[in-house]
Amino acid sequence: MAFKKRAARPPVPASPEALYPMLSHGAAAPRELWSRQADVLRAYDRLKDKNGQFPADVAIELPTGAGKTLVGCLIAEWRRRKYAETVAYVAPTRQLAGQAAAQARLYGIPAVDLTGSHTKWNPADEISFRQGSAIAFATYSAVFNASPYVTAQNLVLDDAHAAEGYVAGNWSIRIRRSDRAFPVVLDVLAHAGAVPADVIRRLRLDDLDDAGGHDTDDEEVSSAVYLAGIAETAAAAGGLPRRSKFALDMVRGSLPACLAYVSGRELLIRPLIAPTRFHDEFGDARHRVYMSATLGDGGELERAFGRRKITRIPVPAGWETQGTGRRFFVFPDLLRGLGSEERIAAFTTRALELFGKAVLIAPSDHATTRLVAAVVPEQMPVWQPEEFAEAPEEFAEAPGGVLALANRYDGIDLPDEACRLVVLAGLPVGMHLQERFLHESVKALAVLTERIRTRLTQGAGRATRNSADYAAVIMLGRDLANFCAQPGVQAASHPEIRAELCFGLDNSTGTQAREAMGHLRAFHRQDEAWHDAEQDIIASREEVARTRPPGTGQLAAAAPHEVAAVDAAWQGDWPAAIDAAGKTLAQLAGDEVRHYQALWHYILASWAVIAARAGDRDRWQPVAETHFADARAAAAGTRWLAGLATSASQLIAPRPPGPADPVDTAAVSGIAASMLRTAAGKKFTAIAQSVTDGLGQASAAPYEAALVSLGELAGATVLRRTGADAEPDAVWMFGPHLWAGFEAKTECSPDGEISADIARQAGGHINYAAASTGAAAPPGSFAVIVSPQDRVHRAAVAVASERVYLVPPAVIAEMADRLTSAWDSIRIRTRTLGPDEAGPAIAEILRARRALPSQWLPGLTARRVADG
Repeated sequence: MAFKKRAARPPVPASPEALYPMLSHGAAAPRELWSRQADVLRAYDRLKDKNGQFPADVAIELPTGAGKTLVGCLIAEWRRRKYAETVAYVAPTRQLAGQAAAQARLYGIPAVDLTGSHTKWNPADEISFRQGSAIAFATYSAVFNASPYVTAQNLVLDDAHAAEGYVAGNWSIRIRRSDRAFPVVLDVLAHAGAVPADVIRRLRLDDLDDAGGHDTDDEEVSSAVYLAGIAETAAAAGGLPRRSKFALDMVRGSLPACLAYVSGRELLIRPLIAPTRFHDEFGDARHRVYMSATLGDGGELERAFGRRKITRIPVPAGWETQGTGRRFFVFPDLLRGLGSEERIAAFTTRALELFGKAVLIAPSDHATTRLVAAVVPEQMPVWQPEEFAEAPEEFAEAPGGVLALANRYDGIDLPDEACRLVVLAGLPVGMHLQERFLHESVKALAVLTERIRTRLTQGAGRATRNSADYAAVIMLGRDLANFCAQPGVQAASHPEIRAELCFGLDNSTGTQAREAMGHLRAFHRQDEAWHDAEQDIIASREEVARTRPPGTGQLAAAAPHEVAAVDAAWQGDWPAAIDAAGKTLAQLAGDEVRHYQALWHYILASWAVIAARAGDRDRWQPVAETHFADARAAAAGTRWLAGLATSASQLIAPRPPGPADPVDTAAVSGIAASMLRTAAGKKFTAIAQSVTDGLGQASAAPYEAALVSLGELAGATVLRRTGADAEPDAVWMFGPHLWAGFEAKTECSPDGEISADIARQAGGHINYAAASTGAAAPPGSFAVIVSPQDRVHRAAVAVASERVYLVPPAVIAEMADRLTSAWDSIRIRTRTLGPDEAGPAIAEILRARRALPSQWLPGLTARRVADG
């Protein structure tokens, strides 16, 4: 049996362009490169310096249908051969990575598919990649995660315009309202005074509608604050969802360089710009090539990937004005004869029935669900994204149906008869809380315009994938129409798209709905009337040169300094971070970027606060005060700074001491000294559950036991039961300051009355406790009857002490909710602290959760039995 011999090293051509003729192409592969592909490859080769070295970061822009995948594959394969290095070709999704791998094999390039879990990779494929004998095709998440399994010396990053979310997700701690960590992190933010008190109050409400919130798709609050030294947040790992624990590992130690965004549905902690320099699998790569159909000019790519300088190769000559396929835009909100959501939806439904198939795209899951319910005919099948991903050919070959997508504006190819209609609903912005904050709160539209325009361009092009392709695009929503009508947006768009948008706006504004439907029929038939009208689009695309929108130059100039600032902050080098932030602000001049400038003033001021806390207060406090003031001035017309702490002296000064109320002080001391604070999690969970379960029952024994445990959670010393007649069910003693006795009558029928015997028995509880302990009862001590009965017998009124009160079980249950929730935070934040060190944090947590005695005592003493 013969042994295998190592294959000869493949020949190395002079350039990526020269490589293609040497490859063994499949039958379906192009026989030769298109001129535009060759132009780009030559431009890439010209980037070499005199030593033959390429820039570390290179971006290539090629329109859809211009053969971008082949260009990327040739560069990847040439570098694999030339430098004997490992190469990975990265795409947003498994489907796209798999498609690219299949195309690479068709071109004759050795490719292995390393998508999905690394435990399921073909071992031979993995070895081929790691030995440098094949190119790995993988997803962004394979590179950007806490434990990457794809490490390559060269990276080709496809669809780079869509990568910001995938990249930043590596450093994004997302906590949903249903997660146990949600109230814990809220407590941290409240403790720091970083979030306005009214915001914290609204976020704590169980029912967001009671807070003036909106429907389930809207977060009614979106603020941003710097975690200026709030290291306690890192201790919340025990309460974090699993999906965020990996992100916590990535940001641990650099939390002060992160922003916290709060909303009614979710919390997000992440840096403004991903610190990719410190992610070895990306930052240590020798060469990175970014491939995109729309790169933009305002530094968006640099911010998305955390790179200070990316060298760009522009669109080849002749493709500046020519696009891929033909789109006919229709704006139903501008048509006459509609005027309501119902009529606009009905118009869209008729369009779906006309074309038979469509792809529907909206910014969120909830918006997509509403769109499908409003416009899709009942008999029309609906494909979900996961169904399409598993078998895209089924939708492509189906005679009819709708593909419903949420926040998916690229990565779906539906050429020719696979689909002739695209429906875009709503402005594609706010895909995560940082983006929502920039758009809705800061109103930094300039920094987002490029991103929004790119998503619209990509979404509108899902069904036009070659030069002969065509599709109608229905644009739903006034915000979408208003955005497309902006002269700056039109001027910055690709000439083909600009001409199509202008044509669509002209033929929608004031046009009767029935006439617009006739236009759609003509387009669907591709008849003579349409082809005659299309000449207007072809003529107008050459009329006006593409220009950059206002503010683009400032944003592009600021981007390298923004990246440098975040990099310095990530290392805790606050003087360097402040210096780079100052250089950022120097570039952000002009009214177009004023609101984004306000955010950077706020960031710089926050970093100066951190620097002042670290030592040199005299140097940094004036810097913080100045930039807080500049932030307030630049943010004029917005409300995001209202209520946020912007006084440098207050932020730098030590926090105020704990509560002055002696009962509150006793409760804090009792909790700080409690063994339960540092006990094992299972023990605490069992006690907390017994309180919840016991108070949820009417039976005397479990309810009385729950009252005893609840008193301990409240920080009281609890008088234990001995089984003697007429003894209290529980007495909570807060040192020499206040005692509270409890008589539980939860088994009574709600239809009955509080009797004289019950009132007399409760009235003796404080005296019983004094006799049992040998200590005098503090003045103001009282007793409580817990009963579902609302009526009091007149005899009970006559005999009841002035210090006996009646409360329903719901009051006790609500108080228990506050205390158990507070204890979750207390255990997480103070488990490693001694009693004296833990006291201030405990006081802040109890106050934030309204669980101090001074906050729940009024609920127990609202109704005297003697008053009837």
